[in-house]
Order: sequence, then C-alpha cells, then structure tokens
Amino acid sequence: MRTGTPEGAVQDDELDEVLRGLGGTRLYRNNVFRLTALPVTASPTQIRRRREEAALLAQLGTPPAASDELPLAPAPDWDAVDAAFESLRSPVLRLVHELLWPWGAEDDHDSAVRRHCAVLEGEPLTGPEVPGDPLGQRWLAAVEAWAQVLSGERIWDRARQRVREIDDPRLTTGTVRRLRDRLPRHLVDVHLALAAAAAEELGGDAADRHLRVLDDSSFDDDLVDAALRDAVRPAEERVRAACETADRIAETAPRDAAEAGHALLERTAAPLRTIAGLLSADHPVTTAAHDEVARSVNLCAVAHHNDSGACDPALDLLRSARELARERTAIELIDQNTAVLGGKEILGEVDELCAAGKVDAAADRLRAWRGRTDDEALRRRIDAVLADQALRTPPNGMPFQGSVFGWGAYLYGARATTEPGTYVTTHYLTALFIPVFPMAAYLRDADYLYGKVPLSRAARWWRLVAALLLALALVQPFPSAPRLLVFLAVVAGGAAVLGLRRYRLTAWAAARVDT
Repeated sequence: MRTGTPEGAVQDDELDEVLRGLGGTRLYRNNVFRLTALPVTASPTQIRRRREEAALLAQLGTPPAASDELPLAPAPDWDAVDAAFESLRSPVLRLVHELLWPWGAEDDHDSAVRRHCAVLEGEPLTGPEVPGDPLGQRWLAAVEAWAQVLSGERIWDRARQRVREIDDPRLTTGTVRRLRDRLPRHLVDVHLALAAAAAEELGGDAADRHLRVLDDSSFDDDLVDAALRDAVRPAEERVRAACETADRIAETAPRDAAEAGHALLERTAAPLRTIAGLLSADHPVTTAAHDEVARSVNLCAVAHHNDSGACDPALDLLRSARELARERTAIELIDQNTAVLGGKEILGEVDELCAAGKVDAAADRLRAWRGRTDDEALRRRIDAVLADQALRTPPNGMPFQGSVFGWGAYLYGARATTEPGTYVTTHYLTALFIPVFPMAAYLRDADYLYGKVPLSRAARWWRLVAALLLALALVQPFPSAPRLLVFLAVVAGGAAVLGLRRYRLTAWAAARVDT
C-alpha cells in the first residue's frame, strides 16, 4: 500500500512555489525566458549552448545577451541568468513561465503579455486621476486582455500541447488543470499586491484605482472578493502581532507600557492604512482592527499610569486610542479612562490648595483655567471635576456647631451630589439661629463627613452680599457724611483685594495654558 503525500498535493505545492516567485512587479521581471533570452520552445540543446555562451560572456566581463522580447534594463547579472538556466530543469516552472511569456505567435496571448508587462513596469497607478484617466484605461485594457485570454481555450490547448512535447513524467495534464485554477487568481493577486503597497504607503485613495481596474474587468467577482479578503490577512496578522506584543509589555513591564503604546501606534499605522484602503474605512474588518489597536493602546496607558502615577503620558496615549476607536464599547472604555485620568491630571494642579483646606481657592483656579483655555476636551474635564465634588480636603472631623442665644455656627442644607447616598451641607455663621454668612461646604452622608468641598455659586454670591451688608452695619455708628466715605473705602478695599486675586488667578491660568 502506498503512503506519503498525494501526487496532486506535491504538484500543488510546486505550482504555488513557482507562482510565488512571480508576484507583483516580478511577474515578468523574473521570467526565465526573459533572463536567458531563450524562446519558449527552446530545446535542451539550445538551452545548453546559450548557457555556455552566457558563461563565456560573463568570464569576459560582457553583459549576457538581451532578450528580443521586452529586454531588461539594466541587464541582469550572471548570477541571475545562471539561476534562470538552472530553474529550467523544472518542467513545472518552465510551463508556467512559458504561459506568461510571448510565444512569437503575435496573437491575443502575446498582446496581453506585452500590454500587461508595459503597465506593470511603467507609470504606477497611484497618482491623481486626470480627465478621462488614460493611464487607468491602459491598465484596465491590459488586465482585461489577460482575463479574456485565460477564459478562452487556446492558452490551455497550448499548455496541453507543451506537456506532450516536453514529455516529462513530472508534468501532466493534471498540472494544466491545476494551473488553470490558479493562474486567474494569481493575476488578480498581482494587482492586489500593488494595491496593498499603495494603500500602505499613500493611503486608500492610491489603492482605489487598482481596485476599480479589477472591478471593471471580467475577472469573476467572487474570485476578486476572495483574493481581496486574503490580501488583507497579512496586514491583519501584523496588527494582531503588534497588539499582542504591546499587551504583554503592559502586563509584565508596566513601566515600559507608555513606550510600548507609542511603538504600537507606529507599527500599526501602515497595516491599518492597508486594511482600510483595500476593504473601505467602514468595513467590519477595518473596524475590528482599529478597535483592537485602540484597546491595546488603552491598556498601555492605564498600565503606565498605575505603575508611575503620571497622567500626561497616559492621556496622550488615550487621545490616540480615541481617534482609532470605532465601536461604541471601545469608545466608552477609552472615554471613561480619559475622564478618570483627566480628572487626576487637573486635580494634580491644585493638590496643595486642597491639602491646605483651600478648596474654594482651588475651584477658582480651575474656573479661571477653564475660561482661559480653548481646549474643549480640557473644559469638559474641568467641568466634570467641579461637578462631582472631586475637589475636597482630607476629613478632619466635624466642624464646630453651637451658639450663644442663637449667635454661632451650624450646618444647613442638603445639596444633591453625583455620589449616591451623599449630599453637600453648608457651614453658616448664624444670627438668632438664622444662617447669615456661608463659611464652607462639606460632603457627607448620614454617618460620615468626607471633607470640605467648594461652596456653590449661590453661596458665593450670598457671601458677597452678606459682606456688603456687614460693611453697611459697621458704618452705621458714623455720622452721615463720614459713613458714606467709610463705606466706599471698605468697598474699594474689598474690590482691590478681589481684583488682585483675579489677576493672580488669570496669571496662573495663563501659565497653565502656555505650558
């Protein structure tokens, strides 16, 4: 009983190997008949003599004889020519190269080879289109010429005839059948390789012209679609491998995660362009690839922050991840982390004030910063910090409450917050148990006080009004004329203090914006 690899599988592998050597712009450049300047019907004797002549010319330092058909410029060196002669020992390779080279019959096949070779080795189809697109029309005509040749019978009759004439047991009519299955796909792959290279280097617009040529040709649509999907896979694999590397660094060496995130963005930029250029920007595969990179960059950002405590490098990565993310879940994850780290970054600017119990001064600084910056994302982060009681002092016990005949201090009010179960209460000076002057606000729940937080806008305005009323009350003992002067002096002094404070806040905010 026979065992081992089936003969058909061996021939399939050999055919695939031969066609791989003729990919992209190498389709005709690597043709052994072009390199050796032999006709496709050369006999073993002709091959041996031409090889001896080429070897002699190489010894004399003379370039090998150029092919009469589509000569190469510059001329190939001896090593390439000698390798081509050696390759002719393979009957499978010889048959493939024969079918992809002029036969000297001046028919549709030879015309297709010449036209196709001219566009492949001529002006690339990547520049901007001009009215009428004559270059695109030449490419389409060349591709369509091959599509017509391959759909006819003459080329395959010729192939079967050459199998009989070569008369080598390694070459059978089965080889012709397999080649008939593969050659149309191979020519489509040649153009998709050019489209992928154009997309990677120049973007999707450069690839569109190659894709339109294939769409407008008579190559089978299902064949083109399958080839297109396979052409994207190398770029997908590059993206996946880069993401796996970045994820591994984020998990095992978080201190290097920021650098890994930037490296990931750099390594995936080209393959992401390729995927989008070949499949379209809104194709599910394009979306999945972008989200995969975005999630890995997000992981690098979070890992670096958790290890170092630094916000700026992580936020920089998150901004890049947000630009890549497509699906809602990826976008929400990145936005959530951006909000958290953005809040920490902002809080870091006023940590000293909060630690000193000056939360109202910290809030004023942030408001001044918000008014100064044109960065809408920064404004939203500042608003979020101001809205959720993130500005607070460390807990330091319950503030004093008590009075003498109603003159003292008490906590009043319960302003709602974003934290379930908590509320903000305000510490007032009281007169006859009436809250008169707001001094501070505190975040608390039914049992615990979490710290001092900024006063509300209403409380700040009321404090200003209360200060003016207090000034009026203090000047009442003075005579009428001096009373007005004293009041104006008090108001002017207060305005000067507020103006100086506003100037300092503006200067601080300007420094933040400049940096």
